[in-house]
Amino acid sequence: MEDDSYARTGRKMFIIAWLILFGLLFTFFYVHDQHDPARYEIDRGTLTIKSDRQGHYRVKGFINDKAVEFMVDTGASLVAIPKTVADELHLQGRYPITLNTASGEVTGLLTRLDRLSFGPFELKDIKAVILPDEQDEMVLLGMNVLSLFNLSQKDRQLIIEK
Repeated sequence: MEDDSYARTGRKMFIIAWLILFGLLFTFFYVHDQHDPARYEIDRGTLTIKSDRQGHYRVKGFINDKAVEFMVDTGASLVAIPKTVADELHLQGRYPITLNTASGEVTGLLTRLDRLSFGPFELKDIKAVILPDEQDEMVLLGMNVLSLFNLSQKDRQLIIEK
C-alpha cells in the first residue's frame, strides 16, 4: 500500500517536472524571439541591414517624425501601415483599395505620408495604405519606396544605396 503511494507521488513529481521544464523552454524561446533587435549600419549614404533569425530585414525609422519599425517587403507594392499604428500617427485613409496579401484579399485605405525616413534616407509625400485588422505593429516598406534605391543582398545582409 505504501509503495503504491510512493509510485503515485513519483509519477506526479515526474509530470510536474516536465511541465516546469516545458514552461521554462517556452518562456526562454518566446522571450529570446522577442529580443531580436534590428541590426543595421549606416556608412556614407549606404544602409546595410543584417537579417533577423527569420530572415527578415528590419530597420527603425520615422513616419511624420514619429518612430516606427519597418520591415523590408519587396512583395508589397506600397508602404503598408497597420491601422493601430496609423491611428497613433493620426493618419486618415482617403480612398478604399483592394489588395492581394499573403493571407488573402483585403481592403485598405490609401493615404499620403508627409515624411518617411529610415537609415540615412528621407523621403517626402509618399503614398501608403492603411491595413485594417493587422495584429502586428510592423510597417511594411514596400516597392514604391524601395524602387527608388539600389538594393543588393549578400551574406544575409541587404544593402540599400541611393
